[in-house]
Amino acid sequence: MKTYDVIIIGGGPAAIVTGITVKKFFKEKSVLMIKEEADGLVPCGIPYIFNLLGNDAGKNKMGPKPFVNLGGEVVVDSAIKVDKTAKKVLVKSGEEFSYGKLVFATGSEPVIPTFIPGHDLRNVFYVKKSFPYIHELASKISGFKNIVIVGGGFIGAEVAEQMAASGMNITLVESEPLCFSKAFSPELSAIATDVLRETKVNVMTSTLVKEITGENDTVQHVVLSDGRKIEADAVTLSIGYKANSQLAEESGLELNRFGDIHVDNYGRTTVKDISAVGDCAQTFGFLTGRSDVIKLASTATAEARTLGHNIFGIRIKKCTAGTLGVFSTEINGLAMAAAGANEKSAGESGVELISSKFSSPDRHPGGLPGMSNLTVKLYASPVDGSILGGEAWGGKSVGEIINIISLAIQKSITVFELISFQVGTHPLLTASPVNNPIVRAAEDIVYKMTCSKY
Repeated sequence: MKTYDVIIIGGGPAAIVTGITVKKFFKEKSVLMIKEEADGLVPCGIPYIFNLLGNDAGKNKMGPKPFVNLGGEVVVDSAIKVDKTAKKVLVKSGEEFSYGKLVFATGSEPVIPTFIPGHDLRNVFYVKKSFPYIHELASKISGFKNIVIVGGGFIGAEVAEQMAASGMNITLVESEPLCFSKAFSPELSAIATDVLRETKVNVMTSTLVKEITGENDTVQHVVLSDGRKIEADAVTLSIGYKANSQLAEESGLELNRFGDIHVDNYGRTTVKDISAVGDCAQTFGFLTGRSDVIKLASTATAEARTLGHNIFGIRIKKCTAGTLGVFSTEINGLAMAAAGANEKSAGESGVELISSKFSSPDRHPGGLPGMSNLTVKLYASPVDGSILGGEAWGGKSVGEIINIISLAIQKSITVFELISFQVGTHPLLTASPVNNPIVRAAEDIVYKMTCSKY
């Protein structure tokens, strides 16, 4: 039985970044990654397999090569048992490995709506973060004409847009009044839903699925709660993800109320020398400090870097108060992004906000080719002006604009500080220095705080 200083169970972004960080900063330590499948996927790239990547999952591969290049070892097998007393991991092939430190990075899996009759019929699919599964799905789905997608979050909406663009008849069914409502404010959710409706997707909101019916164990229709039937050659269910924590629970690790592995601020579980990171691990909301459910590769990799540095003892203090959800997407050419709190999420948590938005061309002058209108909306504390959230929509620069706002939230930057935010500008690359949307939105909040009632 071979012994390793660190064994990582999992092969996704959190596992890879944990392994890279440990091998980079602790070169002498031996690290083994146990992953179930040889090939992995870039999770956020899955929707684009169905159109932009030409139904080719191979163009969305992700693997542990950087980890291996640093001297890490990989075993492709399934971990089936962890003996936390003897500090051993048993894999399906029968081989055992001993560890000094163990990391669960087992990711998440789609929520299966067992309450919907017919959820297990043939040609009912889920957006699994599995290369073989998605590769097979992309191949199968190309032969279908009428597809129903249940769930109007990021994955459901992006998959719907991409499938529709490839020529299929796509109907998206969302139970909430607006799509994207778990991440975006009501204002931006409405914009995003309208933009999705401008595509070839038939969007049905405030609509519930009653059952999925078919013949010969194969789906034929989706039946709605009002009795309407939608013809379906295939159904894709995308109603969320839950932690893949069964092995952790069987190993005696504590789970929270959401089924995530309970960890502290540094990813350490309640069992000595065992940590957890990524989608399988508990997160704490940056604003409330309560357990939250944020399952993003970007969040997972940030947590993995912290864990990798501190796995043999706290070396680098974790500088954030909790997990900050930073979301972005592009639908029908409109980029949209959000970070932190908005009026809906803050209201649910009893947090008071003040907000403002500003729009300007993202080039100057605005007549330059490639110009898009950029809107930034900031949310701040009415007491001290600290940035608590933000949204942006417009052209592709939105993807990095939201990262600036995310940093401002994490570092408790105030609207007063943003007024003197020094930026670099160029006519072909940015908004005018006179009308930087972040600065102007902050300036308006300052005005509301000091010169008027909000």
